[in-house]
This record gives sequence, C-alpha cells and structure tokens, in this order.
Amino acid sequence: MMQRRGISEIYATIMMFSIGLGIAGVLMINSSNQLNTQQQSAYQMLDSAQKKMSESISFVSGSDTDTGSSIEVVNYGLTSIQLDSVMVDTVQKTYSMTLINGTATSVLPVKEPVVISTNIQGSKMQLGTANGYIFEFPLQ
Repeated sequence: MMQRRGISEIYATIMMFSIGLGIAGVLMINSSNQLNTQQQSAYQMLDSAQKKMSESISFVSGSDTDTGSSIEVVNYGLTSIQLDSVMVDTVQKTYSMTLINGTATSVLPVKEPVVISTNIQGSKMQLGTANGYIFEFPLQ
C-alpha cells in the first residue's frame, strides 16, 4: 500500500486562495496610497502655480550710484505684493518704495511702476515676498 505525503486538495485550494487574496490586498493598499500621494501633489502644484501667477514682477531698470542702489519694477501679477525683505548682494537692507510720481507705498501695486531704493551699493538686488518667493535683478 502506498502512503501519500502531501496536503489534501481542499487545503491546497484554501492556501492558494488565501495567498492570492493577500497579494491582491497588498497591491490595493499600495495603489491607493500612490493615488492619494499623486492627488496631493497635483493640488500642491496647482496652489504653487496660482501663487506664482499672482506674483509676477517685471524688471524695468536698475542703477548703482555712489549714494546707493535702486531698481524700477512693475507687478504684472493678479494682486498687490507685500515685500518681506530687500537685499543687496544677499545682505538684507532697509529700503524705501515709491511710485513713479514720488508717493510712498508699502506694497507693489498691480501694473504700477515702483522704485525700490537702498542706501548701499551692489551688483544685484533681491526682493523677498510674503509668499516666500525671491526675485533677483541686476543693478548695472
């Protein structure tokens, strides 16, 4: 008489079904996590693009004189821009902002030329905005 060594067909079927179910579960969880990550990345990219569109500064001119540096810029963005800092050659300095007509301003209004002046010389001026963007302009 032969003795069979192995598992029954019922146990084999249950084990195969369990292994397949486990693999399917792991794949579902992974694909779900990736979908959520991609969805969040898309929202972040759209938010970042919207902020960048709202802050679009165009350079008109820059000058470096014995008394300091100044640039003329125009905000072509969607809203007025609040500046956090003005730096000359990456060193933060005090500054003044005036419209072309000489009126002092605290923000970069939309489609209005603004002159930003500091009392130090340099080769480049950087503007840091409240949203964390930095714009760099030459002073020659």
